[in-house]
Amino acid sequence: MRSAVSSSLGSRLTTAILAASLCGLPEVAAITLKSVPAANLDLSQLGRVALAGDFDSISLYEWEGQNQNGFSTNGSSSLLARLPSGAFASVQNADGLIKSMCPFIPRNGPSPGVVVGGNFTSLGGVEAQGIALFNPNTSAITPLPGLSGKVTSVYCDSSSGTVYVGGAFAGGNSTNAIAWTSGWTNLPFAGFNGEIRTITKAPNGHIIFGGSFDGLGNTTTPKNRDEQSIPLASAQISASASSTTAGFGDPKNIICKTGTQDGPGNTWLLPDQSLGFWQADFRFGFNPTKLRLYNTAQNNRGTKTWRLTALPLGGIMNLTYTDSQGRQAFCDAKCPLPQNNSTFQDFRFVNRVGMNGFRLDITEFYGNGAGLSGIELFQDGKHSDSNIKMTRLIINRHLLIRYQRLQRWKVWQQ
Repeated sequence: MRSAVSSSLGSRLTTAILAASLCGLPEVAAITLKSVPAANLDLSQLGRVALAGDFDSISLYEWEGQNQNGFSTNGSSSLLARLPSGAFASVQNADGLIKSMCPFIPRNGPSPGVVVGGNFTSLGGVEAQGIALFNPNTSAITPLPGLSGKVTSVYCDSSSGTVYVGGAFAGGNSTNAIAWTSGWTNLPFAGFNGEIRTITKAPNGHIIFGGSFDGLGNTTTPKNRDEQSIPLASAQISASASSTTAGFGDPKNIICKTGTQDGPGNTWLLPDQSLGFWQADFRFGFNPTKLRLYNTAQNNRGTKTWRLTALPLGGIMNLTYTDSQGRQAFCDAKCPLPQNNSTFQDFRFVNRVGMNGFRLDITEFYGNGAGLSGIELFQDGKHSDSNIKMTRLIINRHLLIRYQRLQRWKVWQQ
């Protein structure tokens, strides 16, 4: 950061600007380092001198603003200047957390400073909702009004003179993502439908947004929830074990069924008095929102409790469902299915997690054994837009969407 900022902000910026929870440190008016004259003490006649006390380290006081106060625990942050001795001095304090910073370098003219984003409402005593400019030469704070919410990530693109801002906020006609040049600029796709947590630039010049979202902020965002059926027929279906009774041993019996057909060729059963699993593996990724299960009533059998494991992540999914009293309930390791149910039971995913397979582990059963007569899996309906090309990547359970630059999007052109 030092070289990028100092080249634009002048030679007086000789320290690094950092964010840390040290708001108890004294503020300095600007990043101007002033050394403290050495103490005029002659200890040569005392021989060896020892210092005793309740401390675990010691350093010489060499610079104005140097302090050894402890970390603040009130949840706020500060902008810090690092002294040549390695100690820190507070430059400006925020009343909340500072989450991200970057040096703003416009295409024309000098840099106005460092963009500071976070979950604060004031910086250096100046009212600023989540984002502001800090001038390291003067320590002046310039708020960037117009956002409502918190800023989690900022990325300064020097080639276009644009600051990309992400978080959980609303601003202009965009949500959770927006751009700043000399003012706020809405992104062509109007942001995202979930929080943006990181922004970076790929080697090919594409801007990459990462966070907890599954759609855009404009009309390409899924509008019809749970509309699209995930084709289980295209998956590789397997089971730990199956009944040897004719017509009930194929785990594929329950796909492409509505559950109203319960019998040979339409029902899958486990062996008598046995637990096991049913698994589907796909050659593509998906982001399920709802699971629909049909329990079997064949010979008074049925699945009593089960859990869903996402693959290849291996995590047990949290689900919601409507119980027999009409109330919303939650389950994870032991999700229930009613006995002798003549219709289906829907389970909605609490967390949106990408996967390319899943496993149903049956943990309890009714009667002589477990089984199912139907299964369906859904995700939100997707709307296509010929002006947008999307590549979806599942990384650490978050969805990254890379938008390829188009001629009509001048802001993306380099």
